[in-house]
Amino acid sequence: MDMSAGGRAALLSDHMLERSSCPGPSRHLGNQGSLLPGSRTPCKAGCLSPWLLGSGPSQDRLVWRGPVTLGFFPLVSWTGQFRVIGPGHPIRALVGDEAELPCHIYPGKNATGMEVGWYRPPFSRVVHLYRNGKDQDAEQAPEYRGRTELLKDTMGEGKVTLRIRNVRFSDEGGFTCFFRDHSYQEEAAMELRVEDPFYWINPSVLVLIAVLPVVLLQTAVGLLYLCLQHRLRGKLRAEIENLHRTFDPHFLRVPCWKVALFALVPVLGPLLALVICYNWLHRRLAGNPF
Repeated sequence: MDMSAGGRAALLSDHMLERSSCPGPSRHLGNQGSLLPGSRTPCKAGCLSPWLLGSGPSQDRLVWRGPVTLGFFPLVSWTGQFRVIGPGHPIRALVGDEAELPCHIYPGKNATGMEVGWYRPPFSRVVHLYRNGKDQDAEQAPEYRGRTELLKDTMGEGKVTLRIRNVRFSDEGGFTCFFRDHSYQEEAAMELRVEDPFYWINPSVLVLIAVLPVVLLQTAVGLLYLCLQHRLRGKLRAEIENLHRTFDPHFLRVPCWKVALFALVPVLGPLLALVICYNWLHRRLAGNPF
């Protein structure tokens, strides 16, 4: 049976679509099947056949309508962004000693042209500030002027360290390190713990230190007395009796409080001197000489 060229093309298209519901490369459409133009067989859900009937005046040919793949790549901005990393543990320092607070950026890069600084929350007191290639001492809080130093040896690698001299008890607490590159800024928090070199000395220990020499001295004197008494028993007793006979009667009427004071001075004197020495050292190391 004769048929026109258009009819043969339609039959050929139907035959190809029936053999493969979605041959060759496909492009996802969704969950619903689609009926192709010129075909009575729906394509499988989610795909489109690359073979379509030609459109236009000539319908007697097959035209390849393959899929065009468009790649979408995320745009990542690398405009100098970084992270600031501080020490992962509290920094410890003794009163009167030096403390070093390290801080660096990741990934490492030259930080000489950045603004770098440390401040203390919650009122953002400036501990140290580096800007325009030099230290800004005028912007420091009064209690840190002349006591801080920024170590810049490894600044070209993005690593800096803040050194605080003559550490005080008031320095204990949180610090924040920040790096600023133009309008981008990141920061990291850290903690400084200040310890007293005499933290192990408490009042009971001071009393023991003051009383122990006195007790040892009294014990030594007592042992010496017993030794002499054993060797010179007779002579010593005679001399003691003579001394008692020649004592001034007024000496025996000395008030009791004077006798007690005379006995306590050897004990309280070293204790008082030790307490005064401890307080003086404590105030000097704390940065307050008065």
